[in-house]
Amino acid sequence: MKVNTKSSMNTKIRHLKHELETWLRTLDYIQQENVSLKNCLADIIINDIEPEMLEEVEYFQNQFLNKDTIISLLRYDIAEQNRLAEAGEAMNGNFTMLVKKHDKLREDMEKTEKEFNKLKFQFNNYLSDNL
Repeated sequence: MKVNTKSSMNTKIRHLKHELETWLRTLDYIQQENVSLKNCLADIIINDIEPEMLEEVEYFQNQFLNKDTIISLLRYDIAEQNRLAEAGEAMNGNFTMLVKKHDKLREDMEKTEKEFNKLKFQFNNYLSDNL
């Protein structure tokens, strides 16, 4: 998207910052859901799981821990992008770079949401089939 005036650039930056705030709320939700799934997994482990379930339970545990790492990395990237957006209001020289990084971050957020939802349904289906 081309930005021709300082006013439209400031509007674009405000939109980017709004999107960053939305992503932080999304990450909060994913993190809460991930905690809930880990708690559910812990309940299964406490209740003496069957030996044949161990491999799948371990798989899900690793996936949930991996999501924690991804959430942390995305939070860092969002904070960095927000810092760049703040600086972008003061100096317009790197606006194109800001937009490119934002687009990449948007792709990362979309991928994370999709993967987390897939994992959540996969885990719930596993529980339904095996408990």
